[in-house]
Amino acid sequence: MRIKYFCSWWGLDTLGLRPLLEKVKGAAYDGIEIGIPSDAEGRRELRALLDEFQLDVIAHQYQAAGRQFDAHLRSFEECIDIAASFEPLLVNSHTGRDYWTREQNLRFVEITQEAEQRYGIPILHESHRRHFLYSAPAALEYFQQAPNLRITADLAHWVCVAESLLEGHEVALEEAIRRSDHLHARVGFAEGPQVPDPFSPIWSRELQVFSGWWLRIAERFRSEGRECLTVTLEYGPPPYGWVSLQSGEPLRDFFAMNLQMREYLNACFEKNLTWP
Repeated sequence: MRIKYFCSWWGLDTLGLRPLLEKVKGAAYDGIEIGIPSDAEGRRELRALLDEFQLDVIAHQYQAAGRQFDAHLRSFEECIDIAASFEPLLVNSHTGRDYWTREQNLRFVEITQEAEQRYGIPILHESHRRHFLYSAPAALEYFQQAPNLRITADLAHWVCVAESLLEGHEVALEEAIRRSDHLHARVGFAEGPQVPDPFSPIWSRELQVFSGWWLRIAERFRSEGRECLTVTLEYGPPPYGWVSLQSGEPLRDFFAMNLQMREYLNACFEKNLTWP
């Protein structure tokens, strides 16, 4: 089984498209996780550059807008259609809202499942604050309602919401691991979605716990005979990234941190996965 590493465009979007993809390629990533442009010319440019740099793409759907449910639903359907029709490896979606009802949020799931049928592209829902899978207990209720619901595991959000490393949420966690088809590799802690430096001894317990969750997902992939597991390195810029109280400058360079996490994960997977 191959592990493919993706660079998130989060914090790099100001570079411009060509410099961004040059940076991603230069850092030896397999691909990029990026929002798909809404205009046809923007999509053509992105596709041409992806082909030029020989990069895979994961479509990040975050653009759906509208405070009112009906308007947001229409926007979401359009954004999912644009993302899936771009023919990425998969679509990672920020889906629904934490303040809508279960029935309302399940409409978004129905839309994505219909789009999956049309395009043959996996559409995953990120376990992300503000959206419908914002916490372990909320997600468990949706898992029970939607047996085919598949997710992107960004478990740092659940840790932050729970104010714990998910002690007491083992049932939801087990189900999330079973349904995870893509990883966002960022380490959170009980009071936030990102530790200042996951490789500092201060955060060794958090790194160990998150590594254990990621390994369980990777081992599940291997045991199922999957050819590839996709991982997006997602240590983020400020305000996720911590800054000096004196200068306001970031304590760590987020791009370099993600490359360090890739090295760590490569060693972790190589050491701990059971290969046939």
